[in-house]
Amino acid sequence: MPSRRRYHHRHSQGEWRTAANALAVVGLWLLVGSSCRHNGILGSEAAVSDGDGESDEVTGLLGQPQVSFKHYAGYVTVSESHGRALFYWFFESSQKNYSQMPLVLWLNGGPGCSSVGNGALGEMGPFFTNDSGTGLTLNKHAWNRAANIIFLESPYGTGFSYSNTSSDYEQLNDEPVAEDAHAFLIGWFRKFPEYAKNDFYLVGESYAGHYIPTLARVIVRENRASTGFQINFKGFAIGNPWTDAYSDNLGTTEFYFSHSLISEETYNTIRSNCDFKNSLPVDAGSTNATCNSAVSEADMDMSKIDIYNIYGPACNSNNSIVLKRGLYEMSLLVGAYNPCLDSVTPYLNLPSVQAALHISSPRSWVGCSSVVFRNYSKSDMVNSMIPVYQELLKENLRIWIYSGDTDGVVSTLGTRRWIKELNLTVQTPWYAWDYNNQVGGWTQEYDGLTFVTVRGAGHLVPFVQPGPAFALFGTFLAGQSLPKF
Repeated sequence: MPSRRRYHHRHSQGEWRTAANALAVVGLWLLVGSSCRHNGILGSEAAVSDGDGESDEVTGLLGQPQVSFKHYAGYVTVSESHGRALFYWFFESSQKNYSQMPLVLWLNGGPGCSSVGNGALGEMGPFFTNDSGTGLTLNKHAWNRAANIIFLESPYGTGFSYSNTSSDYEQLNDEPVAEDAHAFLIGWFRKFPEYAKNDFYLVGESYAGHYIPTLARVIVRENRASTGFQINFKGFAIGNPWTDAYSDNLGTTEFYFSHSLISEETYNTIRSNCDFKNSLPVDAGSTNATCNSAVSEADMDMSKIDIYNIYGPACNSNNSIVLKRGLYEMSLLVGAYNPCLDSVTPYLNLPSVQAALHISSPRSWVGCSSVVFRNYSKSDMVNSMIPVYQELLKENLRIWIYSGDTDGVVSTLGTRRWIKELNLTVQTPWYAWDYNNQVGGWTQEYDGLTFVTVRGAGHLVPFVQPGPAFALFGTFLAGQSLPKF
């Protein structure tokens, strides 16, 4: 990696150990000592040394193009006693003023799908894998043009993240996963105290519709309880978020019918016989035989298209991490691995790549963990996030919900339904927003929340519509309104 002036500035002797950074580290220790509620997390036995992030710098990554920014990868231990550690890949912003730019944590969904495989190497990271899975290409719409960004593989069991305690995998649910993610952040800021002052945001998609609001609530509560360091948390944005089972299931069923994907008879039978409130996306495992039959009929009707992007070309894959569909079996994995990204798996399983990313020992990487998904609390997965939003809307956070309007898993119609349940006051009525002199989508601003659609995008908005997605991301970080068309 070539040297550049900012590299020497950042690493001049002792410079990163400034008084401000030292105070940040002390504050982090105060938070760990006074308000973390985790057993064995980042206490005196923590496997992280203050300011040791430089040891995680990634160099010699196979097939990496020359770039001007630095990136880091490795582990933060969140439970010494359980041997639980979360893997991250962090990219500095490519801008010269990177040290003043926002810091973003990105989370993919699942539960159990990798933010490294999907997000970093498939959607908005600076590198994509080449077709052969033996090298990298540059992404011209990389989000690190607008922010410093951490891709976190959460929960443990996802990607390279792990626990050495087998019973941990029997206890996967939203709140402990959020607490681990919060512990990760505290540990990460100890590694990189120079970022403690930066505005911090959470961004993600799909089942991050649970991960992010739950983590946001933990951050808000821990900040309030802390007498020391507080994460400089400013807000969050989530794409096509699985949020409220009833709204999302009903809206998605309406989406199928309104987009002529299923017959009127099938639609009416599903509406009349399926339990939307207590099911994952229109679950075919209902005890109601009539519901099951109608869902199977819908499955057959839509089996030849990509339900994550209904107007896009279907990608066929024999990759073992892609669930064989059964439409509804597949769609249960809210945020499943993109079958069009087959080259990611061989790349991340190359020994030289794992060594460059500081993987602790050779691991078999998969894009989505069936172990995590099978063992994740189904009651948590159908639990509504609306009460969490009602709490967070009181905290003066910047909250954006964006939705690719061709997603058949977590549809725009479902998202609009649960937003309506929040009973928010409209500040700016519905309007078309501009992207390169075309309609990028539509948006409406409420008191405390902005809703945005992305025209022609599916479940993975940055993958399908990278240009509009980047424009949306930058506008969100800037605290501005999208330009009117």
